[in-house]
Formats: sequence, C-alpha cells, structure tokens
Amino acid sequence: MKTWQLNKTEISVHQTDVPLLLENAYAKPATQEHIKALGSGVIGEAWMVSQPFQEGPTMIKFAPPQSSDGDTKTLALWAKCYRKIIIVSEREELTTLSIPLPGANPHVQGVEEAVREAVFALSDQLQHSKHLQHLHLYASDEESVWALFNSTS
Repeated sequence: MKTWQLNKTEISVHQTDVPLLLENAYAKPATQEHIKALGSGVIGEAWMVSQPFQEGPTMIKFAPPQSSDGDTKTLALWAKCYRKIIIVSEREELTTLSIPLPGANPHVQGVEEAVREAVFALSDQLQHSKHLQHLHLYASDEESVWALFNSTS
C-alpha cells in the first residue's frame, strides 16, 4: 500500500484483493438494472443513496461508462464520473471515502486510459476538497496508480 498527501487528503492505494475499507463512506458502481431504470443520461454521474439516520457507512453510487473503449467521449465520461464522486462526498461533508478505480473489479471495467482519466480527475477535484481527509483507492495495479498521482503533483 502506498500513501501520500494531496491538499488536505491522505490518499492510499490498495490492491484489488485487499478488503474494501468501509469506515465512513464508499463508492459503489450502480447495477445494470439500476442504470437501465434511470436511463443512459446517468452514465458518468454519481449520487448519494444513503438515507438520513442510516446506520453504517454512507454509500455513493456511480455509473461508469458501459464500454471499455478508449475513445475520447468514453474517457471524458470516466473523468466526469470520478469528479462527481468527490463532489458528492464534499457536498455531504464526508471525511473518509473508498473508491474502486477502473479495472479494479468486474463491475468497474476499464482500460488503462480510463484509470489515467480517473486519477487525473480525482487529483484535480481533490485540489478543492475541504472535508475529505482519507481517500482509499482500489486498483489492479497499485504501482501505476501511484506513478500517475505523482505525475499530477
């Protein structure tokens, strides 16, 4: 596990096989059924699904692109999706958040370019973060994610 500081947020990258940390909040991809029910306009978005007075960690759902293509439009949706996750967490004043990156599990498929777009979007959005103190990222390749974050600072 690699850890470093960006703005006020301590970021750690975990391998996919490490159990998801659910201390305060986590982001989970929406199911295919959920996306179909909401329509294709939801792709690239993130939203809060937890209820007031819910016990346990808060959950943010996000709708990653359904295609694993590396075209410009799909990559822009990956970036939008991860930006929105941080925007929602800031709006809700969350202090800890766990997020799977593209390719981290079967529900979040993505090519290497998708990981790059997600990391750059997260890095950019975290520059404006006021509440998020700990961000746990889950990736299939911890070293490449760490290198991408280093290249953005």
